Amino acid sequence: MSLYINAYRDFGQLMTNSIGIKGDFDFQLNAIETGSILSKLSSLPGKLDAIFEAACYKSGNSTFEELINIDETETEQQVEELALNIENSLATNIPNQIADPHIDRQNLAHVLKAFSSANEKIKSGESVIFKSSNDSQKECRLNTGWRFTGNPKEMFQGSTESHDSRLNLIAKISVNEGNSVWTFRCERIKQPFSARIIHKEWLEKYQRGLIQPVGPKDIMDAHVSYDIYTPPKGKGEPVIRNAKIKEITEIKRNTVYQHELSSF
Repeated sequence: MSLYINAYRDFGQLMTNSIGIKGDFDFQLNAIETGSILSKLSSLPGKLDAIFEAACYKSGNSTFEELINIDETETEQQVEELALNIENSLATNIPNQIADPHIDRQNLAHVLKAFSSANEKIKSGESVIFKSSNDSQKECRLNTGWRFTGNPKEMFQGSTESHDSRLNLIAKISVNEGNSVWTFRCERIKQPFSARIIHKEWLEKYQRGLIQPVGPKDIMDAHVSYDIYTPPKGKGEPVIRNAKIKEITEIKRNTVYQHELSSF
């Protein structure tokens, strides 16, 4: 039980750090039920604002739900996908985009390893369920058969180069609700990448229908910040991370044709 408590505490701290909250994320064990390991977790009084507590709890649950049908997590790319989903969930659950979350990838790998180590101690027939005192009807059941087999100390050791520039973007996947990430193509960046639009005023107008939907032949002139992560030699190709659309200045309508897309 202490392994799960410590892992969950570290997970909570990772999420609070990602949205810039200064303070400690701590939990207390309220009860253990006979026949299964049942942990009712609640934030210690005064430690964390209720809004952020709820956002972290919901985002944590969504992560565990992603692992329900997975036996093993091993690679940097798998950790990267989990990190993106946590960031997306936090952004959705934090009102009015108070902060734009960024999950530390290597620390996430350490947290995953901690949960995996706790899973290894579980005996046949035992289960692990997390509940919040603020949402007792919503329980989160862990997949105790899941294992993290990567080495956190050897992960995310590549170099990161940050960029901040104007780009012409083509929306490969657009999102009409919430703060979910969009997927873009760009002539300058030779790979599709996901990015969250933090230009709040534009996004609100778009989702209210005040801006015509962005189509596959439209080009978005945007101010974008992003990182290019280059893994160590022999461990993969450079990838785009932490991309944010800071401002959308113009949408050029019906300017891209299908044969042009294939060259990106």
